[in-house]
Amino acid sequence: MSFQIRPYTESDRDTFARLLADPAAASQWEKHAGPDGPERILGDPYIPGESLHLAFVEGEPAGFAYAILLPSARPWSMLRGAVREPFRRRGIGRALHATVRAFVDRQTRLGNILDVAIGAAEPFAEAEPFVERLGYRHDRWFWYMARPREAVSPEPAWPEGVTIRTFDGSDEMASDWNDAYNDSFSAAYRFVPSPPEYVHELTHQPTFRADGLLLAYRDGHVAGFSFNELHLTRGEVSTLGVVRSARGIGLGRALLRWGVGWLEHATTDPVTLLVDGENEQALRLYRSEGFAVTRSRRIWAQPRVAD
Repeated sequence: MSFQIRPYTESDRDTFARLLADPAAASQWEKHAGPDGPERILGDPYIPGESLHLAFVEGEPAGFAYAILLPSARPWSMLRGAVREPFRRRGIGRALHATVRAFVDRQTRLGNILDVAIGAAEPFAEAEPFVERLGYRHDRWFWYMARPREAVSPEPAWPEGVTIRTFDGSDEMASDWNDAYNDSFSAAYRFVPSPPEYVHELTHQPTFRADGLLLAYRDGHVAGFSFNELHLTRGEVSTLGVVRSARGIGLGRALLRWGVGWLEHATTDPVTLLVDGENEQALRLYRSEGFAVTRSRRIWAQPRVAD
């Protein structure tokens, strides 16, 4: 049975939404669950809309794939995609991969891409053999963690000299948040620096909650932040950072407790987070606050052959 792969167009919006809701994709794209999933994906400044391609079998939507272009010190791309169960093992996934890889090679938005990666959350029964046949090799583990709702949530104990402010929408606080993010995560796995315009776009997304973003200040300078989001089925401590000069004083624990408290007041869904599997310091903190690993996420990568 033949299939067709073609670029996404605006008329495909509802088709893409149905593909995201299909069981083949729903567990992998659960952060984008809901009626506005396509807009949130295509609104990401690192995802070129022209990279998104859809696959069809006799007019029936069968799958999709797109590229994420990430301007780190070692520029890289993440490929994402899914094929519906009735259409697997027909070469559609391989063809989607080839199409999006070709896009990465010919695009001009981000030059000198050195690595291409693919990520997936458990279960890996389909993903692992597929990506390894394509020449990708294990690169990193990440852990999804959750905290039991019945656990007592301690109040944050703010270190001496630290003041806190919820986000007020001002350019000044947006700049502080951006600075704190870049300082906090500068040594992180495949770190992508955040430009000021990215923060502006993030704070103007419909799902952004200003009251879910807290900034901490010390000696007149931003020292850390806790950014929390509500998804369709869970709340998430989305990013939590402490600048290098403010580490070791208990600020990370206080920010985490604040985020957990905010989420528990905002939703009855599980309180979750995602952490780099090699960040032992963060893992110790989260475990000591009642979080436990519930699911793993794996990244595979391969060097991109230069033109």
